Amino acid sequence: MIRNGEGRLDAVDAARALGLGLVYYGHFVEQTMYLQNPAAALQYKWIYSFHMILFFVLSGLVRGARPAVAPPKAFVASTWAGRIVPYLFFSLVLALFSLFLPGWFPIVDLSKPSGYLHATVATAMGFPLFCVPLWFVACLVSVECVHRLAGWALDTPRRILLAAAACYIGGYALNERYFFFGQNMSFWLLHEVPVVYAFYLIGVLLGRAKVLDRVGPVTGVVIFLVSAAAVHLTFDLNQGPFRYLQAVIILLSGHGHFLWFPFTALAGTCMVLALGKALHRASFLTFLGRNGMILLAMNGVFYHFVNKPLAAWALAAFPGDGGSIFLVSSVVTVCSIAASVPVIYGLNRVIPQLVGKPRERGLLFGPLVRG
Repeated sequence: MIRNGEGRLDAVDAARALGLGLVYYGHFVEQTMYLQNPAAALQYKWIYSFHMILFFVLSGLVRGARPAVAPPKAFVASTWAGRIVPYLFFSLVLALFSLFLPGWFPIVDLSKPSGYLHATVATAMGFPLFCVPLWFVACLVSVECVHRLAGWALDTPRRILLAAAACYIGGYALNERYFFFGQNMSFWLLHEVPVVYAFYLIGVLLGRAKVLDRVGPVTGVVIFLVSAAAVHLTFDLNQGPFRYLQAVIILLSGHGHFLWFPFTALAGTCMVLALGKALHRASFLTFLGRNGMILLAMNGVFYHFVNKPLAAWALAAFPGDGGSIFLVSSVVTVCSIAASVPVIYGLNRVIPQLVGKPRERGLLFGPLVRG
């Protein structure tokens, strides 16, 4: 498997960057969908059918490719410094932005002090209302804690597959019966962990088996084409039941159909992974993937402060057909990511310790974690 100088998996980094591109696209087209555009709603459903599951598989793949188990103290320090610190840091930054910039903050009213209190408590509980895209980080922390406790027993492919199946079936049934999120019973998305942990374990299995090492150029193209066709043909076969919106939304535990949901999610994951393997030498993509934490948090800036007014302007200025929606959303996505690149360089130079790289030294102070 191709690795860069930091020992990371270049194909995974490229796939992560492609997935983050889908996040940017999805959050912009979401605002167009809210303006009652059916073409945007269909594209939203297509992307949401797999894009967040992709990140859990990628996280598991990285874990599976590095089988060494960190001691408890090192695991806690790494999780705190590498996950929770940036989660809190970026939430605080966007909370400060909201004091001066008008923004779109669903669920919470930031025009009153009580709204800030509500959002602060929610963020502490794992629902980052000041920077909603960071919910994935909160959920990943819970998933990785579960794996740190249970992973020692999953030492064979058979056990991994059995555990994945059990987690998915149990988690799906639990979340269909109880709507934890809607009843304010969500704590770091623990209720959703069984479902997404099943996909994380699929990634662990892929990482241990070094599957990406076996995918050559021709095989990768075939996997990409077959997977893309599978997503396109099946994403709308999942007709729910969903929650609030007619699409898969992991944050809301809205999975839809018991079988079509995992089928399309895994097909989309294979599609992006195959494309990531094909583009693993694209240095810009791997750069974005290595800075996924910053790029995800930067999406919060566009999600809360830019996308809503921009979508309203775009829908008034351009036709509302599917092709136009795709073109406009693609341009907005590329421009948003391009605007994030200088921020990535700046944060990495000044405070890398606070944005997901706790072992690095910045201009202001040294590493948060050593070794």
